Amino acid sequence: MEMIKKNVVNLMLVISIIMVAVIGLAQQAHGQPAKVCGVPVSSLSLCLPSVKQPNPTSPSPQCCDVLKPITQDTEKCLCSYATSPLLGRFGIDKGLFLALPAKCGLPDCPPN
Repeated sequence: MEMIKKNVVNLMLVISIIMVAVIGLAQQAHGQPAKVCGVPVSSLSLCLPSVKQPNPTSPSPQCCDVLKPITQDTEKCLCSYATSPLLGRFGIDKGLFLALPAKCGLPDCPPN
């Protein structure tokens, strides 16, 4: 049960990060700032190849470097995007979501 809870929380964090990247790209296209939760979208997009099919890659050091210094407040902001239904439209594999936090040494999303 503990493992399932941890996997769900890890999934929420990764979904949040990807959602932030997607929303940020849309904002940039409309002339708005390219930051979400204070994190540059261009930086977050470095992690997209690790969570998309086909042919996902291992997270790059650059991807993990972007994610590791995220503050607790930023983490809460990013995690708030976890329930968005938009992610499935971007070819993102949920199994890969579960793997990314562990591969980058990320913490779980904080409790609601």
